[in-house]
Amino acid sequence: MIDLAFLTGKTTDQLVLFLDTRHLVHREMNDDLIKLFNAAKKEGFDLAITSTFRSYETQKLIWNEKSQGIRAVLDSNSIPVDLTNKTNEEILFLILRWSAIPGGSRHHWGSDLDIYDQNAVSADYKVQLVPGEYESKGPFYQSTLWLNENMQDFGFYRPYSHDHGGIAPEPWHLSYRPLSESFLSEYNFEKFEEHLNLSDFRLLDEAKKNSFEIYKRFISIF
Repeated sequence: MIDLAFLTGKTTDQLVLFLDTRHLVHREMNDDLIKLFNAAKKEGFDLAITSTFRSYETQKLIWNEKSQGIRAVLDSNSIPVDLTNKTNEEILFLILRWSAIPGGSRHHWGSDLDIYDQNAVSADYKVQLVPGEYESKGPFYQSTLWLNENMQDFGFYRPYSHDHGGIAPEPWHLSYRPLSESFLSEYNFEKFEEHLNLSDFRLLDEAKKNSFEIYKRFISIF
């Protein structure tokens, strides 16, 4: 049984540094991730990471800043939303479209990562992690096509490849299936409710009122 602290990003016990980066990944994924990156390099792609493990506290900071309007909250078309006249419940679901609730992110497990191709852009390029960068006119389109054909050979897939009305499609987000599927099966609704009862972040009351919908749409994968 996997404990709640691990599932909600409150421990790094099973994580290791990936190559010579600052990024932590699950130790059981590390070798296959290295193999994926090496295979991509042979085809001319220089894959780089923007995010792997993200702690509960980091996710909480992102969440709280978005709920206060310090960080931009985007709609489904990646356009910033004016939160001035929105209810707390509306803000809750707007944030969830692109950002997981604290303790509800797959990045807490070290099995998921956000990537881009360094060879496709200049050194000073600021990666936005928006769909347009990974579509046909975007700089990361060719690496996306290569990953579509090859990532499964190394155990990876895109959990947010399609829009099911929850988290928006994220072509940059890869997940290591041998681990993440087992972690998700352990993270049932009862554990999510337990987590909420132990938590303290902005919009928590709204999250508790909508806990089942949040779990089904934004944590459980269809």
